[in-house]
Amino acid sequence: MKRKLVLTKDDRDDEYYAVIIGAGFSGIGIGIKLHEAGMYKYVILERLSHIGGTWYANQYPGCACDIPSNLYSFSFEPNSQWSYFYGRQQEIVEYMEHCADKYDLRRHIEFNTTVIRCDWLDERQVWRVTTRLKNDQEKQFFCRILISGNGPLSNGAYPTNIPGIDKFQGRMCHTAEWDKSIDFINKRVAVVGTGSSGVQVVPELYKMNVSKLYVFQRTPAWVIPRIDRPIHAWEKRLFIMFPIIQKFIRGIIYWIYESTALSFTYRLPIRHICQELVNYNLTRQVKDKELRKELTPSFDVGCKRILISNDWYATLQKPNVLLVTSRIQEVTSNSIITQDGNEYPVDIIVWSTGFQVHKIPFEIFGSNSFSLSKLWAETIQAYRGMTMPNFPNLFLILGPNVSFGCNTTIFMIEAQLNYIMEALLFMQESDVSSISIKQNVFEQYNQQLQSKLKNTVWQLGSCRSYYQDAHGNNIGNWPDFTWVYYLFMRNFDHKNYQITKM
Repeated sequence: MKRKLVLTKDDRDDEYYAVIIGAGFSGIGIGIKLHEAGMYKYVILERLSHIGGTWYANQYPGCACDIPSNLYSFSFEPNSQWSYFYGRQQEIVEYMEHCADKYDLRRHIEFNTTVIRCDWLDERQVWRVTTRLKNDQEKQFFCRILISGNGPLSNGAYPTNIPGIDKFQGRMCHTAEWDKSIDFINKRVAVVGTGSSGVQVVPELYKMNVSKLYVFQRTPAWVIPRIDRPIHAWEKRLFIMFPIIQKFIRGIIYWIYESTALSFTYRLPIRHICQELVNYNLTRQVKDKELRKELTPSFDVGCKRILISNDWYATLQKPNVLLVTSRIQEVTSNSIITQDGNEYPVDIIVWSTGFQVHKIPFEIFGSNSFSLSKLWAETIQAYRGMTMPNFPNLFLILGPNVSFGCNTTIFMIEAQLNYIMEALLFMQESDVSSISIKQNVFEQYNQQLQSKLKNTVWQLGSCRSYYQDAHGNNIGNWPDFTWVYYLFMRNFDHKNYQITKM
């Protein structure tokens, strides 16, 4: 018989068992697991008006996943109806809507509800979550368990070191906050940033008949082809009739991507082959030696996120497209001026400058009002990417050092969902009111983690990336195979936690 979570007679009517922040993959996933365990007294707080998290927010043209769709989905809820080998933004949102509807999660979601502060109340052994509603009113939620599933890619990052942005008289938007009202036809457009969003949006903007497209690049990235194609109707029927076939394909894709750890994490000689392949792709597509030089990174493959595109290099070689590699000095009312003295007149600026990955967009205060921002003042750390000392009953999903450079985050999310559920079941079966990771365990874990990371491409590959904090500590990556993390998270290690009994 499957273990269940049940409410006790001591549970108060004004308290939820769990508050979940975010209705993206993490929030939907833990909601499903609570549902399966028979726990329905929870709420999912979503600041947007829709399910989907970052996939709903990022509606820029060309937005798609860089992990094959069969792998970028829950293992327990395969989707036989993907239209392409790589999922597009809209279909990924539709998949999450399907999951929410199938498991009856919508009645648990509070939309247009932005979390602004979370406080652990020692005397009551509960969390108080303060939110701001769409009408600007505040509302509080109380819960025993707090699960933050807002994710690191949820808030767009605007440049803070470029003067004059507020003086620009044209239209502006960020790829993470796309403005569909902007008309790009016959306009002079600047795209600032050439990361994963930039390589997707630039070719699509070119297709909109812009008069001039300036692409402002700070650092070039390694780009590999996207082996994409439509999924045929007969394939979809086959997946419905024989789900084992789709599961087998998912397994093959997973192990192909997992093998990149041999190059990135373990730095085996295979990394030299990878380097030659990406060099060949660049040389084959870009014949102009000067342009090729500007597009050649100075760091190892994998040190920064590898980009996947079939039309990035081709678009940059179009007559009305110009790659600008000099840093931006200032923005005027109708132009961008770079440090080499050139001025580029523009009508529209698209900021493709990434996310605020090092910042949780709300305050969290644990035992004795201990601040998470204080804990993370030097560097961002968590035990197993999930828990911190002095923050009872708080779980982060996709917290520090959980990402992997070239495999699906959904796999890591599922490992964390399992760990959370094992922790909750332990608390119930042992009459525990709160758990908090021990300080010495927390410190030892992160020391070992950083020691192992020192030998990976993310630290030895001669680059600075969003994987690192201001001090050069890697706060993003898991330094091993993802299946190792999955095995690591199968059981809840209660002996490493401080436990408060009911």
